[in-house]
Amino acid sequence: MRRTARVFTTPEGAYGNEVLVVLADELPPVQQRQQVATAAAEPATVFVAGDLRTVRIHNHLLERRFAGHPLLGTAAVLRSLGHEPSVFTTPAGDVSVWSEDGAEWLFAPAAWSPNARHRQAESPAEIEAISEAPADEPIQVWAWLDEPGGVVRARMFAPSEGKPEDEACGSASMVLAGLLDRELTVVHGKGSVIRVRPVPGGVNLGGYCVVGGPQAS
Repeated sequence: MRRTARVFTTPEGAYGNEVLVVLADELPPVQQRQQVATAAAEPATVFVAGDLRTVRIHNHLLERRFAGHPLLGTAAVLRSLGHEPSVFTTPAGDVSVWSEDGAEWLFAPAAWSPNARHRQAESPAEIEAISEAPADEPIQVWAWLDEPGGVVRARMFAPSEGKPEDEACGSASMVLAGLLDRELTVVHGKGSVIRVRPVPGGVNLGGYCVVGGPQAS
């Protein structure tokens, strides 16, 4: 069974980052999983074992030990099918997931996030004006929209990983919240909305999700 979801949408369901969720009785071998993910060409593909707990995350190039938006999208898909996911087992470790006020949330150490640089811009206008990736390696460029209110404007670029721009990068936003040591609402990419809360031992990552219909195998 295959379903899609958009993660980190606005409350009205706009924008968001796509994920393909593949449910199977047993996880396929890694090479087969990568072939499926490469053919799907989605920002992420998650494979869920029959226990509805063990998961593996791939993008179109490689497997990820941990990634934020794919896990939130997987939780949303399972919830739409009548399940109540609470923990996902990833290669990085166990990730708690829950639903809160209509949004999906997870908890994980920020250190599990893939390495990325962060660069503060002078203003949101400077971020809007970026026309190409400022570096080959992954970098999140951010600026305050409302510093007292904890609202940030950000864009994420990762050409070296085959992503000229990432519409909504939860893991980089987790690291940013840890660096700033405060709760943030991140307006990301074209308008996706990411919520992050530093807590003891890690960061809570949340956002609204829209689940799509069945996909052909």
